[in-house]
Amino acid sequence: MTEADLFKTAVKKAKAGERQEARALLLELVKNQPSHELAWLWLSQLVEDPEDKIIALENALTINPQRSEARSRLEKLQEQYGRNRPPIEDHFSHNGAASPLVLTEEESEFAAIEALFAQGETNKARHDLAAFLRRYSNHEAGWWLMVQHADSQANLLTALDHLLRLNAQHPQAPEYLGRIRPTNEQYLQMGRLFERLERWETAVSYYKRALKSPNNADRLLAQKQLPHVKEQVKLDKIKVTSPTATVLRLATGPTLLYAMLVLVQAGLNPLHASPTLCLGNMAFLAGMLLISGLSYAPDHRWLRQLRETAVFQNKTTLRALSIALVLLPILLLLLMSLERLSAFHLDLTGT
Repeated sequence: MTEADLFKTAVKKAKAGERQEARALLLELVKNQPSHELAWLWLSQLVEDPEDKIIALENALTINPQRSEARSRLEKLQEQYGRNRPPIEDHFSHNGAASPLVLTEEESEFAAIEALFAQGETNKARHDLAAFLRRYSNHEAGWWLMVQHADSQANLLTALDHLLRLNAQHPQAPEYLGRIRPTNEQYLQMGRLFERLERWETAVSYYKRALKSPNNADRLLAQKQLPHVKEQVKLDKIKVTSPTATVLRLATGPTLLYAMLVLVQAGLNPLHASPTLCLGNMAFLAGMLLISGLSYAPDHRWLRQLRETAVFQNKTTLRALSIALVLLPILLLLLMSLERLSAFHLDLTGT
């Protein structure tokens, strides 16, 4: 099996809830290919021991320091567990090669619960899982297992709430949530779940239904949450314009105005427009693009490419060039217009 196939199989098993099998495959993968960033990221989700999570995230960030989400997770884990963290050699090595992990008591107990479900002893497994989650309330895999084996809709909603509180990006949670047909008493909880998923409009819908709940506390909580969620709906509809579109939009208006003045100078006949002024129009557009880029998108790739050249490394030089490209066509248009008016005045005098 190739490394790509090994990774795909591991991810497939992880999404199917087969955490131990997925973890074993990923450990094999990083042992052979220590620089596999995505394998380390998945391992950070699949290992249960906080120290192992920290080490997996550190290895991933060593490979790609730009992962802001991974860095945020790492900082939170280090804040919680970093002080008592054992040496790295106890788990993963510095170069990313993996040594076999010794199962913690938590992992062993969870593995036993998974085995009970696999053997069909659902009632005992569910009972043991509930006891396990009372002790390990932040165990994401445990809550996901409870979602899959909940014996009532109320328990399913509770398990989903805990799961989404730990991981709002869980890929399979929305599928289970979509199957639920809530009662009047469950509208508030449904609103919270969709709020965790950032599906704001659906959350608003359920909170509005909760306003008619027979439970006074539910009505008050729904009334409290509604303004915030409605505001998120408005923010979600805001379209973010790309830097390129912004630069083009700012440059186009003045350029069109300049083109209209050139057309007026040509007597509203495009065929009589001066070639020099037409070239000036192009220079004016280039100047406006530079001005817009410097003013509103200083990190735009156009400017980065220009700054790579020896001539334009200094931003002052770029500003001077942009002003010159704008002012010179304007001066040229002004001089040619004055010349045309002067000729027109002489013609009238001769007549």
